[in-house]
Amino acid sequence: MENEIFKALFDLVSIINRPDRDKKMIDNAGVNLEAVTFRVFVGIAHLQPTSVGELAAMMGKNYSSVSRQIDKLETAGLVHTYPSSSDSRIRVSELTTYGEEVSTMISLARERNMREALADWTPEERNGLLNNLRRLFESLKRFD
Repeated sequence: MENEIFKALFDLVSIINRPDRDKKMIDNAGVNLEAVTFRVFVGIAHLQPTSVGELAAMMGKNYSSVSRQIDKLETAGLVHTYPSSSDSRIRVSELTTYGEEVSTMISLARERNMREALADWTPEERNGLLNNLRRLFESLKRFD
């Protein structure tokens, strides 16, 4: 059973991580964002404020590639970076006002997609899914 749960999670993560789906999300949201920076942008929106190291660890990418994507996002006016107050060697990122607007547009597109995908689910089934995903996350976090 545990192996089947892992396979189902792997399938789910595989769908979420597909670059073609990122491009569709960008198109559906109607935002001007490069597909290559999309995941870093979404990661910053989810974790902000966050460091390059935290983002790289979450995404399973190396520090320098994440840092380059953050530079692109900052140049585009979507992200603001600054040194950490606890350690000036750590670069912290968070969304600008414009970045928040773009993030909202992406969230609305994501909600539309999820609403469509779960259209034939009852409210109880959706709520159960949410609760079980949160519970699984908390259970797996214990191994960190």
